[in-house]
Amino acid sequence: MKKTDLLLVAGALIIAGGIWFFYSAGAEKGKGVEITVDGESKAFLPLGEDDSIRIDTDDGYNVITVKDGEVTVSEADCRDQICVEHKKIRKTGETIVCLPHKLVVTVTGDKPGDFDAVVM
Repeated sequence: MKKTDLLLVAGALIIAGGIWFFYSAGAEKGKGVEITVDGESKAFLPLGEDDSIRIDTDDGYNVITVKDGEVTVSEADCRDQICVEHKKIRKTGETIVCLPHKLVVTVTGDKPGDFDAVVM
């Protein structure tokens, strides 16, 4: 690698780190978690209360757990287990997705359907 290649890579890493820092610093801690299956809302859990819920779908099941203000998919019967291995989420807009079950877990504001922004 040449010196200019190294400078280009270093610059890209610095820009990526800056974007990540501003994104994570600007995100608010969510108030609840909305659970949808194939676009249909199935449940809403407040982040302030420890709870667990099992969501059954035509393709299988997922267990969503809220503990200490963080959300995880603690159990699922899908083959790849990507949703179970996903990091805990707690900030508004963060999601966990289980594609085989068409399940989306999203951290939201006060109630289901709260929007962060409207784009026209």
